[in-house]
Amino acid sequence: MRLGVRMYLKPESLLSNVKRQSKRLSKVIGCPLGHAQEGLAICLYGCDSYSDLLKKIKSESFDNPLIALTALSPNSESFLVKLLESHLNTVLENFEKKFSNFDFSEEVVVSLFGLSFEEYQSQISS
Repeated sequence: MRLGVRMYLKPESLLSNVKRQSKRLSKVIGCPLGHAQEGLAICLYGCDSYSDLLKKIKSESFDNPLIALTALSPNSESFLVKLLESHLNTVLENFEKKFSNFDFSEEVVVSLFGLSFEEYQSQISS
């Protein structure tokens, strides 16, 4: 991954994070896991599909900076939280379009990464 900061997470760790994020989304909005995976790939990561997201992670060619968010989890480096913050409005709009029957909020999106909203706010203000 080339984003100015070298990340040392293996693709397997990133895939594991994405699986946890998908499970959280599935639980929060009450949809099947496959639907959540597809939605996450499209709405959060800007990919064409879940399989597209998986290919990008495995190939380690991150032409889209949002793919770096696959590494975001509790205790991540603050630049990842700030990356999320800089794209949060677009991500919210994407989720609201795809899942129009669910009222998405910043708190919901942040929770997909296993972060509390207080942690998130603390990191973006520092």
